[in-house]
Amino acid sequence: MKKVLEFLKKIISIVKNWIVANGIEGVLGLGLGLLLWSFGYKIWAGFAFGVFATRNWDLAKAWVLKVLK
Repeated sequence: MKKVLEFLKKIISIVKNWIVANGIEGVLGLGLGLLLWSFGYKIWAGFAFGVFATRNWDLAKAWVLKVLK
């Protein structure tokens, strides 16, 4: 049971750090994209997912540059 709790704490920490690093633009882009897509607005959802992808690309690029240095 202790290992399960440690694993859950680790997962929650990873998710929390991702949300903090992603900022309001990324989180809202993902949420709004899913909401719009569920209502059938696929083109508008594409724009929202684009914001989400752009923000995550910035995070991935910064991480790779940090690892390379």
